[in-house]
Amino acid sequence: MQTPLLSPKRISFHRFNLTFSILFSSSSSSSSSSYLLSKPQFILQNPGLLLHQFQHLHDLRILHCNLITSGLIHDTFAASRFIQFLLRSSTAGLHYASAIFSSLRHPDVFTWNTVIAAHIELGSPNSAVTLYFSMRSSGSLPNLYTFALLVKSCRKYRDADSVKQGMKVHGQVMKNGAIDFLVVKNSFLSMYCDMRMLNDARLLFDESCDLDLISWNVIVSGYGKSGDVKTARHLFDEMPERNLVSWSAMIDGYVRSGDCVEALRLFNRLQCEGIRPDVITLVSILKACGHSGAIRQGWWIHLYIERNKLGSNGNNIILCTALVDMFCRCGCIDAAFDVFNRVSNKDIVLWNAMIGGLAMHGHGHHALELFGRMMEAGMVPNESTYIGVMCACTHAGMVDEGIEIFESMKTHGVEPQKEHYGCLADLMGRAGRICKAEEVLLSMPMEPQAEQWGALMSACRMHNEFDIGVRVGKHLIELEPHDAGRYVMLANLYAKSGRWKEAMAVRREMEEKGMKKEAGCSLIEWNGIVEEFVAGDWSHQQSKRIYEMIGEMERRLEMVGYVKDTSQMLIDMDGEEEKGVAISYHSEKIAIAFAILNIGEGMTIRIVKNLRVCKDCHNYTKLVSKVYQREIIVRDRNRFHHFKEGFCSCKDYW
Repeated sequence: MQTPLLSPKRISFHRFNLTFSILFSSSSSSSSSSYLLSKPQFILQNPGLLLHQFQHLHDLRILHCNLITSGLIHDTFAASRFIQFLLRSSTAGLHYASAIFSSLRHPDVFTWNTVIAAHIELGSPNSAVTLYFSMRSSGSLPNLYTFALLVKSCRKYRDADSVKQGMKVHGQVMKNGAIDFLVVKNSFLSMYCDMRMLNDARLLFDESCDLDLISWNVIVSGYGKSGDVKTARHLFDEMPERNLVSWSAMIDGYVRSGDCVEALRLFNRLQCEGIRPDVITLVSILKACGHSGAIRQGWWIHLYIERNKLGSNGNNIILCTALVDMFCRCGCIDAAFDVFNRVSNKDIVLWNAMIGGLAMHGHGHHALELFGRMMEAGMVPNESTYIGVMCACTHAGMVDEGIEIFESMKTHGVEPQKEHYGCLADLMGRAGRICKAEEVLLSMPMEPQAEQWGALMSACRMHNEFDIGVRVGKHLIELEPHDAGRYVMLANLYAKSGRWKEAMAVRREMEEKGMKKEAGCSLIEWNGIVEEFVAGDWSHQQSKRIYEMIGEMERRLEMVGYVKDTSQMLIDMDGEEEKGVAISYHSEKIAIAFAILNIGEGMTIRIVKNLRVCKDCHNYTKLVSKVYQREIIVRDRNRFHHFKEGFCSCKDYW
């Protein structure tokens, strides 16, 4: 047998490692590259000569050939480093590396792990698990890093196959005894939580006696992300110790579940504990401020970010986007623009947040102007961009512009999705083009979902289109038989048309199925605390004063022409007087009375409501803004209403 020019046995592990680490991190001239490629042994004897510039496939193949002729390809370490180099190359890739790997006689665990990791990163998780079983069949023993890679693979893709593969890997880990290592155990906890397999995660958690802070954080975060904040909070309160990750996980859980008031309370506790929030915590709590309308707390966080130089000056685009979204949702569009304009390198997410904020406030023309600026800046719009722009046109009644935007989508390489067709139908429906809106939904290339039909249903109710509305309403109930809101929409349509028998029949069907109408709820911030008011509720400590104020306010408004509009009342009551009493205690009226009592003159009243503002409350609030000389900003389920001096920014188009 011919002896290699340079036997791998003569090359020390240290010398080879040094050579290749330099080889892959420096540069050499193209004139010396060809010579070096033909002299791999010379490279190894002279570590100062570098090869990192050999990125072209042609060069890599020459190097491969010379590794073969020199015999270095049979050196496990040399081959594994070459495979690693191939995987880093932009021209070689997984296929070439796998071919080299298959030719190795006895790859070591490092090489196996390198190739397994490559399969995971390049989107082949099933291949990664298959490689693991091939590794076992070849007699090679995995290490902890092998199992960590496999768990990562299953966590990354979270589909049905990944669940099966994850269970297989768990079985292998149990068989090999590696589950006793805490790092492996925590990896499986994370995997089960990511896959929403909370029962399996809890079983593993409860059976373990060597849990650490990471274990607790993972399980709390898992329950929070799945929506079970009650269990998450129970575990959070039982934690033997907590760090910022623990607090952030619990706050994020509350925000995800919609309990932003509790998220804000927990954030205040975090501050009392003397823990400094990081960017992740701040993004979550800014979201809570935005959804609950807690503008005072939002401003405090904005100042905290500036004071601690965390990025509101534009160098942290994630925080800036969160601030823009918060200010938009709290009704401070000018403050949102101020943050937006500070960012020099805006990404598409930030542009979308600002456009969406303008849409929410009914500033259709400004949204279109900003969209134009974005295009001029060379930014490519995505699906979310078009949803924001079309919503802006919808809320401003800009029908022709909205249609033009929709038709331009394909020009920019964006294929309209069901959400875009829903926006188009909503645009036409609100403008009274009910039949055209229905045609849009029926001609969609995909099946319209309940959300799209719901927009048409709202338009039917708005424009008294009874026949189409009933047909659409019944179809919505078929699509979502357990959604109380769908029954309410149909019952409201019947009620508005005076069809009380049919309205009550729908209501009885709801009751028989154990469903209840979502209660109207309004939030208002006062003294840094978010107060919550529910329609007809007397639980607040100021209830007596609030209801007395409602009576006083109604009397003053009646003097300037206010007449209660009970035409949209769902319940068939005995008389107009009984209906009038019920409509007096809608949640936003309670919140407004509370604000008049507690928020100083000249200060803007900001209210967030979970439902669409009814016609009576809209007229009522316009008059309150005039009679009491107060600016009132209400965000309902669909948009913002800025009431001032008897007028609303929506121009009664909502």
